[in-house]
Amino acid sequence: MWIEHVLNPKTITSIYSTEPPSLAQVQLHELSIVCGGDLQCKLRFDLKDFPADAPIKWVQRRCNTVQLTLNLIQTDLIQCTIPSGSGIGDLSIIHDGIRFQITFSTQPQGVVFQATATWIHVDSISGYQNEQS
Repeated sequence: MWIEHVLNPKTITSIYSTEPPSLAQVQLHELSIVCGGDLQCKLRFDLKDFPADAPIKWVQRRCNTVQLTLNLIQTDLIQCTIPSGSGIGDLSIIHDGIRFQITFSTQPQGVVFQATATWIHVDSISGYQNEQS
């Protein structure tokens, strides 16, 4: 499981304690490439599923959507096509024992983003009230 290999898995497992969130049908909001010593990519997206045991403050604020921002560190082999449409697709994160293989695919375009990274850091996880949900 990819969560076991990120730098700070408790950020996610504290919210999704029983089962990790699905990366199917996520809504990609932002994909950015950060140049510097080690090339980085940031992916900011909404998860399809809201946690069963959401934090009390999320419930009180009537949140219905979880947004996750991942920072892919020491990224290379980046291939990207600008997705059209809603930005909804399937995110695949596979750890091969050494590196992460990250792919984002939409219908009908297929793979629109592909990269490898040495590390993944969970920059943020937050709940908000999505009017479209």
